[in-house]
Amino acid sequence: MDAPAASTSTPVSVPAKTALAARPLPITGLTEEQLVVLFKKHKEPAFRATQLRQFVFGRGVESYEGVTNLSKALREKLKVEAPMYELEMASTSVGDDATKWLWKAADGALIESVQIRTPDRTTSCLSSQVGCAMGCVFCATGLSGFERHLKGHEIVEQFLQMRSKSGNPSTHIVYMGMGEPLHNYDEVLASIRMLNDPPPKGAGIGARKITISTVGIVPGIRKLADEKRQIELAVSLHAPDETTRVKLIPAARRYPIKEIMDAVQEYSEKARRIVTYEYVLLAGVNDHPEQAGELVALLQTHPCKVNLIPFNPVADSGFQRPSIDSQERFKNILDRAHIPTTIRFSKGKRVDAACGQLRRRVLALEPEVSVS
Repeated sequence: MDAPAASTSTPVSVPAKTALAARPLPITGLTEEQLVVLFKKHKEPAFRATQLRQFVFGRGVESYEGVTNLSKALREKLKVEAPMYELEMASTSVGDDATKWLWKAADGALIESVQIRTPDRTTSCLSSQVGCAMGCVFCATGLSGFERHLKGHEIVEQFLQMRSKSGNPSTHIVYMGMGEPLHNYDEVLASIRMLNDPPPKGAGIGARKITISTVGIVPGIRKLADEKRQIELAVSLHAPDETTRVKLIPAARRYPIKEIMDAVQEYSEKARRIVTYEYVLLAGVNDHPEQAGELVALLQTHPCKVNLIPFNPVADSGFQRPSIDSQERFKNILDRAHIPTTIRFSKGKRVDAACGQLRRRVLALEPEVSVS
């Protein structure tokens, strides 16, 4: 049984949403060329730009106080002209295997990310949007609706700030937080370049240690196949038939399962990766043995693996987690067909780690309250 989670937080007022006004971009939002111009303005050599990026991406400093090769006077100027980070930590919820972070963006939007710990790795789960437009009926984020896309630097900052504040460098990254990554394709790819490129340009996380999860945005999957980065792809299938799938994922009606499977096959061949299919098990909805058989028929000619995810209860969703026997029965049918299948152990249940849960809990409070 999970130990009760301790909770730590920094109280922050949650204002009404405001427009993203013109303001200095943080380090992660500036190119090296823009940083060079900034340093030249202060009569500093161009190599200072590379040094600063090395401190941010390579060393993971938390603030300008950690950039020890710059004078105190210059650091004070840079805090105003090029803040190290833009996201403000609003709250954390800490469990024994995961930490959920809630960030406040410049416009007051709330963004979630999670750092998940296992014996062999630490994984950063990043959000790509504020809310989500896919409308998955079992997902806390989907129930909250869509507000806006995140900028590339807002995505990267989630990783960098979790690393610096926790003191625990992540070895893997998954785009499985709030939002549909391929619905925000350009900014997500911009963030992946920063996270994948070696320091000082980026954080140096290998492409095969970065996973994008999608409900099946076909044009995005095909475009991703041509990026020539061996990023892992996970497809949220959740049902083997169109009728059930559209009920669970309203946006799925735009892309039939056959079109998704064809696009995934193209990705697998071009990127030379085995694709993962994610399947949230919902009691009495998509966990019947007949549906497991249909899933086998759909996947057996595709090199793949399957993650079965027992539903993590979300208030007001109306869904329930299947019994252990039901989960195992479903898995055994896929096992007998020699489809590599894992029942994914749920991390962070005590820290509201399911996508969108912490944000929903906070937004249920009255406006202008303190997040804690």
